[in-house]
Amino acid sequence: MYNCFEHKILRKNSNEFPAKWKNEKTLKNLELFLQSCWNQRSAFYDDGSYKGVQQFIDFDYRDGIKTQNYIGTITFEGEQLNIFPKVFKLDESDYDASGLETKDMMKSLLIWIEYCEKSMFPFISNKSNLVESNSLKELLITLYIKYVKETIERQLYFQYEDITEVGTSIKGKINFNDYIINKFPLGDKHKFEYTYSSFEFDNKLNRIIKCVCNGLKKETDSVLNKKALRDILTRFNEVTNENCTPYDCDQVHLDSLHQNYSTILSMSKMFLLNKSSNDEFGLSNSFCFLFPAEMLFEGFVAGFMKKEFTGYANIRTQANDTHLAELVYNDENVGSISNLREDILIEKNGDIFIFDTKYKELDRFEKVKQDKNKLDVSDADLKQMAVYAAKRNAKRLCLIYPLHREEELEIDKVHLDIDISDDGSRIFPCDIKKIPFIYEEDTAKTEATIKQLLLDSIC
Repeated sequence: MYNCFEHKILRKNSNEFPAKWKNEKTLKNLELFLQSCWNQRSAFYDDGSYKGVQQFIDFDYRDGIKTQNYIGTITFEGEQLNIFPKVFKLDESDYDASGLETKDMMKSLLIWIEYCEKSMFPFISNKSNLVESNSLKELLITLYIKYVKETIERQLYFQYEDITEVGTSIKGKINFNDYIINKFPLGDKHKFEYTYSSFEFDNKLNRIIKCVCNGLKKETDSVLNKKALRDILTRFNEVTNENCTPYDCDQVHLDSLHQNYSTILSMSKMFLLNKSSNDEFGLSNSFCFLFPAEMLFEGFVAGFMKKEFTGYANIRTQANDTHLAELVYNDENVGSISNLREDILIEKNGDIFIFDTKYKELDRFEKVKQDKNKLDVSDADLKQMAVYAAKRNAKRLCLIYPLHREEELEIDKVHLDIDISDDGSRIFPCDIKKIPFIYEEDTAKTEATIKQLLLDSIC
């Protein structure tokens, strides 16, 4: 098992590079595998990227590869590479991830995914046993099993299926073409081929679930998971064994009454995508579970505020009801262009507050006085906030950055007065906040700290 951080160049001649991937053919096959995973990632999250070429790893390095902004695990040809978020660094100069363990990322990753609205994964009521999983792959297997068990205990999935039979007692619709061409000329004029609908438990979705569960029995190392899978398969005894593919999942259309099965369907597709091209699971020993770190940070903060501030303020995410400019052609206004999209828009007692997340490394606040009264906030980010403020006439703004692992909370308070006037008549205060992003021990204490830091900018 190998560990590294995002945005890290891994040289082939270093001990950070997975040994079996040093073979050029294997590396090319890895690239093809990641491309297939990239093409299907929308089943699990919306990262807003429209690029056709996979962005998980940059292979355009003669002597190695470079991880990008996607975090998680890749398992391929018996080698496992864990890509940790940069916030797991002890400081900006820390590039050694060898001492980290997969479980170090587990707890935080589960919470981030749960809060993030752009993730298609389910709410997890009990995370304790999931965190003990020894790999992200085992964690996802455990999560899948828990969700399938909870869902089928609540509601089994039945669906009307078209069934075609041949007999003398007709049900449903007769196939007259078959009767004229095949039955009557051969003397079987008393037999008819007919099709009817039946409310069946043995349907496409349940066959997919059974196929995945049969495969995961071979993949999991957990005794508890093996037992749970046997229990599920016992419930699916009447369902036909079928070698399903990821594309079978696309043929299942769920109605509003069965939306709780949508997560199972998405995760089934993920496991089927990671199945070998042969008929059995595990032959290719390949697995990919990667999330864009910026999306998780933005989604976590937005989801956290929606949950914690409900009833206190109205929270909107990705608000896009304003624009920057009007397009005028020959003195005629032909429409608005350049829509604005604030990460988090808060309305309280008629006042507007705008929060924007920045998944970037930021110096300690104490350096403000030491370094010519400057803070490492980019000009582009400030100009973006200025436009938001002017368009919304916001009362206050806030730029939110993540703290590193083991980084202490900032005691000092820092804000920037954004002046968009010549006479100081339009000044918008913009708070700079660094919040805990890594959950290590006391979850309740961490969330109370985050809540208070964010609340300070709304009062």
